[in-house]
Amino acid sequence: MKHYGTETEKALKILGPGQTPRELIRAYGEVKLAAIRAQQSSSSLYPENYFEALCDSAEQVIRGDHDEQFPLPLMQGGAGTSLHMNICEVLVSLAEAKLAAASGAAGTGAAGMPTVETGSRITPLDHMARFQSTNDTFSTSVIVMSFRILEEMEAAVIRLQEELVSRETEYQEWLICGRTEMQDALPMTLGQIFGAWAGPVERDRWRINKVKERLRQIPLGGTAVGTGYSAPMDYVFAAEKELRRITGLPLCRSQNLCDQVAHTDALAEAARALGLCAGNLAKWAGDLLLYSSSFLGEIPQSEMQYGSTIMPAKSNPVLIELIRGLSLDVQSSSELVSRYSSEGQLQLNAYLPFLAEHMIRISENLGKALRTSSEHLLPALQPDRERMEKQLVNSPAMINSLRDILGYETIKELLPGIRTAGLKDRKDLIRWLRNESGLKVLAELPDLEERFGLQRLTTGGRG
Repeated sequence: MKHYGTETEKALKILGPGQTPRELIRAYGEVKLAAIRAQQSSSSLYPENYFEALCDSAEQVIRGDHDEQFPLPLMQGGAGTSLHMNICEVLVSLAEAKLAAASGAAGTGAAGMPTVETGSRITPLDHMARFQSTNDTFSTSVIVMSFRILEEMEAAVIRLQEELVSRETEYQEWLICGRTEMQDALPMTLGQIFGAWAGPVERDRWRINKVKERLRQIPLGGTAVGTGYSAPMDYVFAAEKELRRITGLPLCRSQNLCDQVAHTDALAEAARALGLCAGNLAKWAGDLLLYSSSFLGEIPQSEMQYGSTIMPAKSNPVLIELIRGLSLDVQSSSELVSRYSSEGQLQLNAYLPFLAEHMIRISENLGKALRTSSEHLLPALQPDRERMEKQLVNSPAMINSLRDILGYETIKELLPGIRTAGLKDRKDLIRWLRNESGLKVLAELPDLEERFGLQRLTTGGRG
């Protein structure tokens, strides 16, 4: 049964068919339920049986029982007015259907339907939107939805942080060549590399947590331009309280409602934080693309699927490429959110529906990238300790660590011999330096094993 009305039909002709996202339907249902309860507590707007039917209808919308009644695409002109009219129509129709079913009446016609104190029938616009505007209810819904997005992304970031830190500990004694500008530089541990990867993720966690503080402020009660036109103060206070109770979120009414209705920079800041998180993922995945490549092969990953229709021995880095592709998309959406935020004019940002669409896109793609990272990619990595050490001792990295003893020019002179020695491990390197380098100072150096061990290499990490 169709529960939306003529205004939604008009919007469908203009916008074309679509589907309002579940996340926003839920949030808008919560905002409308808070408004209904505030209307009743402040003004006793509805007959008691109708009030109960409206509350029940809103709770059904929140649960997702009627998502098909919201056939509008989110990207739309009108600052979200079409969506507000849509939900007002649906809630009234659902309440009428509930009361008609309870009384045994056929259909949902006007006869026998409850009326307000003036004797007029309850309608979507005169009553369901009383003390409200699209401009404060829709923007509040977007904030509620986006706050939940931040909470979900924060949890996923914490999971990734924990996985990286656990590997930092696991590989704290595995030596590998550290590289700068794609060139061998100095020895380090694989644990330090994982610890370095954990650093940006820890900052992502901090950024997301901090931006939640600014995003939790809502414009509900500001109505059209933030002045609170037509909304009694009792309603404004009650709506805030009810929404906090319904959502379980630490929401608070802005102390500057004119600002909160007109500006969306808190949403842009949230998107920026998530865009930075995506950028960090892209950098990490780019590192792993090199470490798992045929060029290095130091941190290969288990084969997830056949990598080629023509080359049986080829294995594609499908997880790494998926994470990088998703991260680039998130960064692009983050930039668009900032752009939409800056396009607001005077007392309203009419592009909030577009902004909301990209917040959802960020949530979907960043969430998938984070889950893929912690649940699939990290378990698939298979660091090759033997290969790492062999490449380390045959590189200039270990010799660079002797600069304080040998001096710059002497190390330069040693490099050709190192490159052709065909060394297998650190023992081979120490033997070569003492017996074949021709340098007496190295033959007599008692702590060469210690220098090429862990004690000299773990400084500069955590702790």
